[in-house]
Amino acid sequence: MKNLIFTLVLGVATMAWAHEGHHDSPGMVQAPKGGVIKSLEESHVEVVTKGNDIKVYLYSKDLKPADATRFKVKLFTEIPRTKKKESLSFKVQGNLLEANFDAKGIHRYTLIVNINDSVTGHDDNLKFTVEPRK
Repeated sequence: MKNLIFTLVLGVATMAWAHEGHHDSPGMVQAPKGGVIKSLEESHVEVVTKGNDIKVYLYSKDLKPADATRFKVKLFTEIPRTKKKESLSFKVQGNLLEANFDAKGIHRYTLIVNINDSVTGHDDNLKFTVEPRK
């Protein structure tokens, strides 16, 4: 009986160790700027907000800054209760997109990053929940 339990425990531990590192799950990727990061096929998108300021950082698969010209990006906000969407204008500098959004006292909104990666040709809609703080 002891051998069976030992074998089961060893088997489970071996499977967990063997599975480690096979997938780039978002929970395993550290956001370089301390924001929220989401992974795509060949890139990562990080969102950092403070007050009305929104910063979207674009990275390559290995978390090196990716030139924003590689991507076609549109930014939108969506207010949860009304489902009203608003397009955001932004300025681009290197791997950074900067925008402003006055949340007008609401405690939460969704930032939608519509992104097309020219390397993969893949379109994605990433949604980030933002709770504005001053």
